[in-house]
Amino acid sequence: MRRLSLAENFISMRKFFLFSFFLIATLVLVGVGCVQIGSAPAVTDGGIFKSGDKGATWVSRSQFLTIGGQVLNFSKEAVLSLSFDPQDHAALYATGVNTGLLFSYNGGNGWQKPEQIKAGTVSGVAIDYKNKCWVYMALGNLILKTEDCSRTYVPIYQEGRPEVRLTTVATDNFSSAILYAGNSVGDFLKSTDFGKNWVVLNRFENPIVKMIVNPLNSKIIYLATQEKGLYRSGDGGVSWTDLNQGLKQYGGAYVYHDLILFDPKAEGLLLASQYGLIKTGDAGVSWQALTLLTPPNGADIKVVAVNPQNSNEIYYATASTFYKSVDGGVKWMTSKLPSSRPPTFLLIDSNDPKIMYLGFGQAIKK
Repeated sequence: MRRLSLAENFISMRKFFLFSFFLIATLVLVGVGCVQIGSAPAVTDGGIFKSGDKGATWVSRSQFLTIGGQVLNFSKEAVLSLSFDPQDHAALYATGVNTGLLFSYNGGNGWQKPEQIKAGTVSGVAIDYKNKCWVYMALGNLILKTEDCSRTYVPIYQEGRPEVRLTTVATDNFSSAILYAGNSVGDFLKSTDFGKNWVVLNRFENPIVKMIVNPLNSKIIYLATQEKGLYRSGDGGVSWTDLNQGLKQYGGAYVYHDLILFDPKAEGLLLASQYGLIKTGDAGVSWQALTLLTPPNGADIKVVAVNPQNSNEIYYATASTFYKSVDGGVKWMTSKLPSSRPPTFLLIDSNDPKIMYLGFGQAIKK
């Protein structure tokens, strides 16, 4: 008998997982009803929205896979982040405020939760680049791992200080044995044996809020701290370069809002900060501020994204407005966001840049 390859086994596991769900539901509901995906209610304020036309229109994509006539969704919840499976962009992993982990295998059309992780605030998710069923998450003072497509999770790291929580986790593009993590006091951790042993390579003394591993060279890592700016490593986290020298001229640039790597080859980064949008095309050696419709320090930019296939297409959002430029930030178009809540992430599908995902946080108290 031919042995299945890893990719075939992964696809088989996913199909089995979804098929089993519907099969059991059908057996339970024979003669009573049918299996269906519940639709979202009329009022959809939070959760996740999806666009298929580069942000011109948005549709809520926050419904759970349900049985019978149930209508279940997380449209009232605050979501925090969204991650693609690097090998399959129909597979999505989302986090939220006390929602546990959410995952979808059909581009957000239906969501599920792992049995073990149905609550709690997951602050970071990373998917292995070679083993599709290997997923890591930062949850409180733990890093958890699954090797069976979210059926079961086991802890691989526990922070000993009760007041410290894990904030980020990342995988290495070329070696599954290498993992990175950051925490709320600024410690940068690394494991080279699949998470069995960890070392602290640097202490930034400010919460690490984002970590990006360059997909073309995994030794290059970018870190964003909450209020002390950006850092770059070219040797897998052993030594670090301060990228803040060129940012000093922009008051408020150290206060982080969002960061993306829009050009891995040239190390092009786009930073959303209290100042506004600031861009580098040379790994942070020099920085240039984009001219926005609002003055410097005049807009609370929440999220930013760039078309992976066309760096002249830039998108960002404030608490109420969606902005788009098709000429590198010279001119801007605006539209109203599909929610009254502040956005928490904006993600573009690199395989099909017409597809965008927009998440919304906690409702603003009036």
